Amino acid sequence: MACAGRHVAIFGLADQLRADAQQMVDALREAGIGMTLLSGDRRPVAEAIAMQLGGMEVIAEVMPQDKDRVIQGLQQRGEIVAMVGDGVNDAPALIRSNVGIALGSGTDVSIDSADIVLMHNELSKVLQAAQLSRRTLLTIKQNIGLSFAYNLIMVPLAMMAKVSPLVAAITMPISSLIVIGNAARIRTMFRK
Repeated sequence: MACAGRHVAIFGLADQLRADAQQMVDALREAGIGMTLLSGDRRPVAEAIAMQLGGMEVIAEVMPQDKDRVIQGLQQRGEIVAMVGDGVNDAPALIRSNVGIALGSGTDVSIDSADIVLMHNELSKVLQAAQLSRRTLLTIKQNIGLSFAYNLIMVPLAMMAKVSPLVAAITMPISSLIVIGNAARIRTMFRK
């Protein structure tokens, strides 16, 4: 600021990291999940934030309309992309990403474009969503395996008349209950 042609004050402005950003990045890194900082900010600003977070790939100075193309490029390299965003300019990229995550305090457009909405803006829930998706996929594979094993064993036994129709009628719903019980275990994973 100047007064009568003389500098009287200098103001410095900087973006502040969210309090939970470092915790989220550390947890994702520990889980083996790679991260890229995609930002419309100038490169030095984005790189400074990335360094505060322990370093990561930075794609900076990206215009809002280009974020979608950046996500597409990452996917073409074989990356599975989850994007966290909260603004109107993030909407196309949230749609393009494999998993779009919006903050509940974000714009209506970003919320409508996302697959997951963090209602309380807790970034720690990003890791929880990744863990839940991995656990769900594992449970699906287990349930397919259980169903396949039951049919592989029981159908030939029934065809050879080694089990009575009564035993087959009893074991079929039991096998279904086992699959349902296995799926229900997912609910207990995140009760906090």
